[in-house]
Amino acid sequence: MLFIGIDVASKKHDVIIISEYGEILSESFTIENSSAGFKKLHTEISSHTELFDNVHIGLEETGIYSSNIRDFLHSAGFNVYMINPVLTHHSRMAYSLRNTKTDKLDCLAICRYIMHNFTHLKPYISTLYTTSELKSLSRLRLDKLHTLAKAKMEFTRLLQITFPEFIKHFKQHSQWAMNLFSSYPAPAKIARMHLDTLVSIIKIKGDRVSAAQLIKNLAKKTIGDTSITNSLLIESIIDDINHYNKQIAIIDKHLDALMADFDFITTIPGVGNVIGASIIGEIGDISRFNSPSQLLAFAGLDPSIYESGEFKGKRCRISKRGSKYLRTSIFTATRVACVGKGKNNQFRQKYHKKKLQGKHHNSALCNVSKNMINTIFAMLNSKEDFIYIT
Repeated sequence: MLFIGIDVASKKHDVIIISEYGEILSESFTIENSSAGFKKLHTEISSHTELFDNVHIGLEETGIYSSNIRDFLHSAGFNVYMINPVLTHHSRMAYSLRNTKTDKLDCLAICRYIMHNFTHLKPYISTLYTTSELKSLSRLRLDKLHTLAKAKMEFTRLLQITFPEFIKHFKQHSQWAMNLFSSYPAPAKIARMHLDTLVSIIKIKGDRVSAAQLIKNLAKKTIGDTSITNSLLIESIIDDINHYNKQIAIIDKHLDALMADFDFITTIPGVGNVIGASIIGEIGDISRFNSPSQLLAFAGLDPSIYESGEFKGKRCRISKRGSKYLRTSIFTATRVACVGKGKNNQFRQKYHKKKLQGKHHNSALCNVSKNMINTIFAMLNSKEDFIYIT
């Protein structure tokens, strides 16, 4: 039986091979992150054994850098284990009190960790193509939303400088407002607009003519800075906002198509296609988890327990050590199920029960999120629709 630790990096990987008796068979060596480097590693492993089922390889979960070598080793028939870097860090510290960190020590720590723990570790299993697509698209959508939010904040800042009176009376982020300032970025241009033209742009409930007259009067008397530079900045940021909105719409279209095979998950209260795609993408293959408690820990929603001697911590916060994307999606779904406008459900009932017991809003939501995890775990295994209990 062979144990192999690989410290992954962007351009090269450090490798060490140890026997089941702890004997170092191959001192730490380096391979390139390339086809030639992968072949070199395969040759080195094959020189020690022909039974690939007895080879256990540990890699740290380092995002994009570990994906290619992980897939190569898995397709070659080796047992590959993806290890949380926090665990290998503690493993390295356990062997030395010195504050040292090198690539050679890292691959040795990874190797020793899987040697002592491989019996209860689960080897990597190739996830479905769809789940990896959902993960990538969900994270991309979240990044676009963050960028869009920053662009909207910048647009609001520019309006505060050029036309602060408009924000006091109208919603600056409405589509008609964007269309207005895209064509007429300066208050002086709005003041000179024909009233009928302005009325045709305004899309509000109520008297549009009165609204148009108000906007023109505000534009004439504005205290804002009407420089050409600010007008150009407004045009530019509105273009950015429209661009990000179009990108998000395209992503949503692809998510809807991919979620057709997982429509059962959207029957859970608070879970739509966007949240459902993030949940399924982050979890991947549900068979990786033996119980809901493992899934809870993966989401970082498990409690941090601190006890020492007779002392027991009274305030147990969630660990937040798992996937932040999954944790956010679970918490969002729980919040919508509990306080949203949807149909009454068992999550909402438990939330109100916890509130009556004196729990804080967020504390009650965290408590209910455990039930959400249990439900998701059961439904991903059964693939059955959610059943409302009233």
